[in-house]
Amino acid sequence: MTAIGPVDRKKVMKLLIPALICNMLAFTSILPLFPTILNFYSKEGHRDWLYDISVKGLQSFQNAIGVPHNERYDKVFFGGFLGSLFSALQFISSPTLGSLSDIYGRRAIISLCCVVTFISYINWLRADTFAWFVLSRILGGLSKGNINVATAIVSDVYTPEDHPMGMALIGISYSLGFLIGPMIGAYFSTIASADAPFASPAAFSIALTLIEFVFLFFLPETLDLKEQKSLDAIKKTRKELITPKDLFQFTAVNAPQKQKQEMQKIGWIYFLYLFLYSGLEFTLPFLTHLRFDFNNMQQGKLYLFTGMLMLLIQGGYVRRIPIEKQKKVAERGMACIIPAYLIVAFAQTPLFLYAGLFFYAIASATVVTSLTSLVHVIYPQSEKGVLAGIFRSLGCLARALGPIISSTFFWLVGSTTCYSVGALLLICPLVLLLRLQNPASKKTL
Repeated sequence: MTAIGPVDRKKVMKLLIPALICNMLAFTSILPLFPTILNFYSKEGHRDWLYDISVKGLQSFQNAIGVPHNERYDKVFFGGFLGSLFSALQFISSPTLGSLSDIYGRRAIISLCCVVTFISYINWLRADTFAWFVLSRILGGLSKGNINVATAIVSDVYTPEDHPMGMALIGISYSLGFLIGPMIGAYFSTIASADAPFASPAAFSIALTLIEFVFLFFLPETLDLKEQKSLDAIKKTRKELITPKDLFQFTAVNAPQKQKQEMQKIGWIYFLYLFLYSGLEFTLPFLTHLRFDFNNMQQGKLYLFTGMLMLLIQGGYVRRIPIEKQKKVAERGMACIIPAYLIVAFAQTPLFLYAGLFFYAIASATVVTSLTSLVHVIYPQSEKGVLAGIFRSLGCLARALGPIISSTFFWLVGSTTCYSVGALLLICPLVLLLRLQNPASKKTL
């Protein structure tokens, strides 16, 4: 056992979870502001070469797939482009930051991420042109590897048997962030100045990041010195940390081939699920606007409903499930996403839509957390950072590609067909998961 004692564990989590909540509140508060921010950068004096190139490229894409041109759709596609960019940057940075945490320690790397995030918000506060705003998002995306470092910390302080409890706490911090952050952002959008719509949220994010840094400053180091890797070892695997083929094969993880094969199976299940899940999730605002004419406030109520359910499920259910039953939790969650998207596909009333979102919330609260716990059962104790980084990187790649493919399909064949086909395709990762031998059962024998 490499996990530290329960007293230290309690201290670590009391500092880590508030830090993550601050991080997520700062990150999610910008989401409702994208339309206002994009309007600001479209005006004379703030519009620049990068904005013009981006608009022309997105309009060409919309023309190719038959998307009607109006202000709302253009903003959603623009926001999706920035979201995909953010996920793509996490795909690049997550494995490297995870590996560096195996060398220099978790506290140093997660603090570094916090500092770069702080710089990105300072840049955002001063971003008079779209290019400077994109630069702030690039810095933010590259520094978002703090989540996989936090996952490595959980692996340090929890035994494999208790790992789901720690992952559920990270999930709760996510849920709180996505529950409260957009509401704060929506408030900022009502008081935003036309001359500087991002000033208040940027200052708010800067303040939260400073608070986060205070929590991290007192965070104990959790990496066992006996598990510390050398810089030479990381240099030998640097190509393996950024090449998609090597990431899917977990090449950088120093483990027997049999264990790697188990990781690869879970990695593919995780990627396929998130690719389909995130793609349909991205097109949900399109569907609700076209079918139900939902405004921003009604869209916000959807996120509030799902966020509350996720918080209750993660806090009251997921964290109490033992590791040997996490595969069953993931199976049930993945089984819920199929009827969720089928109901959404054919929903003709808001009540029917909310019924689909009920099942969607169950899947959102369980699948990723449980699959992450399962992969941590089989990986070597000395590979926590690199494995956490690789696994998260696969999810980021799925979130970068999913929205692009799904939105194209949505406009080519229509919402009903898109969601129906997507729901049926989600049977594939479910079948793969059902056929997977439970890695946790081997550990409990």
